Amino acid sequence: MGAMRTLNLSLRPVGLEDAPLLHQLFLRSPGYFALMGMEPPALEDVARDLATLEGDGRRRVFLLVSEGEVVGYLDYKLHYPEPEDATLSLLLIREDRQGQGLGQRALTHLLENLVGAERLYAVVYGQNPRAKAFFQAQGFQHVKDGGPALSWYVLPLKKAPPQPALGREP
Repeated sequence: MGAMRTLNLSLRPVGLEDAPLLHQLFLRSPGYFALMGMEPPALEDVARDLATLEGDGRRRVFLLVSEGEVVGYLDYKLHYPEPEDATLSLLLIREDRQGQGLGQRALTHLLENLVGAERLYAVVYGQNPRAKAFFQAQGFQHVKDGGPALSWYVLPLKKAPPQPALGREP
């Protein structure tokens, strides 16, 4: 899949060679990991996770690039939890770039390019009131809590209207 562009935000597929860039993004986002009660992962852990992703044909991961620098990360899975669903596992914007509309642009681009899904779930890890407020502001509804540190939100997606068959009047 090639690079995608939306406004001044490019979504570039992540490859194993991008482990150092993703690692640096994680290091520049310590607040997110603090909410999860952990330290940012080491470079070796990031590389191992990316290698694992290569084996999962349903996962899609992108670096978010603005003005030539990595400002975020988008990770979602197709056909999960059900075949007609997609689940956004992580939308992370670097802390010094939050509040600039980059997360909203990335989500809008995802929604405009997500084909075949009837629902988009968003998973919020940890006690993350900003993430919960973000998804609710985008129209997601809280579905359930999956434990003390996991909340699920859902956004029903509009289906394309059926197209009339060629040669027939609607």
